[in-house]
Amino acid sequence: MNLITEYTKQHIFAVVVSILGFLSATVTLFLDTTQLISIKWLIFLVFISLIIITILAGFIIEFIKDKHKNYNLNKLKLKDLNKNAGKGEVFLNKSNVDFNYGDVVKVYYLDKDKIERFIGIGIIEHIQKEQNICHINFLSKNTIDDKINEVYFSLKINKDELQLLIEKE
Repeated sequence: MNLITEYTKQHIFAVVVSILGFLSATVTLFLDTTQLISIKWLIFLVFISLIIITILAGFIIEFIKDKHKNYNLNKLKLKDLNKNAGKGEVFLNKSNVDFNYGDVVKVYYLDKDKIERFIGIGIIEHIQKEQNICHINFLSKNTIDDKINEVYFSLKINKDELQLLIEKE
């Protein structure tokens, strides 16, 4: 409920002005408000209901957009440069998401059957923004049999993976 009140506070003025403009144009075209007193109450009820419907529809659309954005943080591309630096292994960030120092990332690859295979969980130790190169210091890493250079990362780490990290330390 707190999210709805935040959304309402941010957008109430624009919604009220737009609905008032819509209703005033519609009423002056089709209704004569001087003849009937009760039509004013009907217009008021339509005004209030349109405000509520518009706020709820806008909130639902924003909620769906935010949910979709978070979903896109799961399969983001990296390229393994097969270099080992002092601050971790070197990767090329091929996604549109920028890393920050200290970000915890989960790195995995897709095998020939398109099944995710876990590589490890690491911390971003060094970033070269101009070339989109980052150094990942792995806290937990599995050995990989296949020769791969296209890997993926996720900024979401679920509870089981976090537990794995805690147990290894």
